[in-house]
Amino acid sequence: IMPIVRRITLVLFASAALVTTAPHASSEPADPLSPLVELTLERLLTADAVSAAKWGTTSPIDDPEREQQVYDAMTVLGAQEGLPAEWIRAVFFGQIEANKIVQRGLHTWWRFDPGSAPATKPDLATVRPEIDAVNAAIVDQLAAHRDTLTGPRCAIDLSRSVFGVITSGRADALHQAALVRAAAALCR
Repeated sequence: IMPIVRRITLVLFASAALVTTAPHASSEPADPLSPLVELTLERLLTADAVSAAKWGTTSPIDDPEREQQVYDAMTVLGAQEGLPAEWIRAVFFGQIEANKIVQRGLHTWWRFDPGSAPATKPDLATVRPEIDAVNAAIVDQLAAHRDTLTGPRCAIDLSRSVFGVITSGRADALHQAALVRAAAALCR
């Protein structure tokens, strides 16, 4: 996976000038993968609530039981869309690992700056349905854009969307790094 992350990162920055100037000849939106990347960012932002819920508890960041539930449920949804199980698993492995990047980053920050730690803890039982809904929407986007995501230009096309989020100012450096990690798993 790391070579893919490096490739996406390199493509992101190498194609930055092209992204803003390259014309599109088709009637398709200029950035068809943008909804998928937006969902990926939305999923990453839930990591803040998950981090806060686990902060100061014995709940570990790694939760193999919950992760398996996600893999199983998304594999079933993906199969209904005709998507290969190994691709769905790889995509959600990337999403989960990216969320862990955010959780670990926030926990580290809060250890060094206890005043920035959350004062209240969200209930994971309320956060998880949000994550599940975003996961299902990600599967829908994978199905809708399967040709692009399995094509030879996937990294370039995906980079356009990721670069758009990175330059928008809607995500801090921690979430940007995690977004690159999560996006790297989207190409098949």
